[in-house]
Amino acid sequence: MTKETVAFKHWVKAARLRTLPLAFAVIILGSGLGYFHQGQFSASLFVLALLTSFAYQVLSNYANDLGDGIKGTDENKKGEQRAVASGLISISQMRAATNAFTILALISGGTLVYFAFFGTLYFYIFSVLNLAAIWAARSYTLGGNPYAYWGGGDLFVFIFFGFVGVMGSSALQTGSLNALDALPSLVAGAMSASVLTLNNLRDRDGDAQHGKRTLVVRFGEKWGRGYFKTLLIVSILVSLIFSILASVLSKEYYPIIGHLVFQFALRGQFKKFSQASTPEEYDALLKPLALMTLLYCVLTSISLFL
Repeated sequence: MTKETVAFKHWVKAARLRTLPLAFAVIILGSGLGYFHQGQFSASLFVLALLTSFAYQVLSNYANDLGDGIKGTDENKKGEQRAVASGLISISQMRAATNAFTILALISGGTLVYFAFFGTLYFYIFSVLNLAAIWAARSYTLGGNPYAYWGGGDLFVFIFFGFVGVMGSSALQTGSLNALDALPSLVAGAMSASVLTLNNLRDRDGDAQHGKRTLVVRFGEKWGRGYFKTLLIVSILVSLIFSILASVLSKEYYPIIGHLVFQFALRGQFKKFSQASTPEEYDALLKPLALMTLLYCVLTSISLFL
């Protein structure tokens, strides 16, 4: 095995490709909503949105790896190990990769906004949102005052994995924002925040030792567990409300059927979480929970296309 092959594998691992389904899920959901509103779908805008989402997510993962690696937060980390902390990739190499994906995100996001909105007010709004998304991806753990270290992660997850990701993807297809999209956006945001909360429950002790004051660190594990359950309950209730409205508007039962499948699957994760108490058990639930978010987005999107 050559040195180049090994190095490439390290970059792939650091990119944390298992997080991509969560990033792609909101694009899929938003695109389904766009079709629901206007009965049309642009495959080229959809593919470009997926590419932009890919750039944002890998940028976020590289910047997170770099920021936590510099601060020493990933030392003795439970679950997936990070590249900088383990010495597989140097700080200078990761900084170069972070800057490269910043440029890629700027180009991809800017191109997407140009083709979707040029000549309208939304062009300027989404150009600013593109810059904000890149800043958010870089600033989670990197920089002088990263928001993950003062407990701002949940807010930004709701903004970018919820409202911007879903409503923005819908607007790409329709050319405008739709108020009804706020409901599934809230579900996607709450589910994404639950993944973050589960991650923070797993890393609570290490985060506290290195000054990473997530909400779980600030308010304690008992509060974090209650917050996690609340996010899942909110997801189920809001999903139910939206599915009823969508079924009434479309005169089809597919959205309600999609909700019932999602609710049944999520209740299983709720039960498993109630029995979990160690970092290892929390870590084992991360992938299934992310898949539940993907399941909701895909099922809902399909139900809106039918």
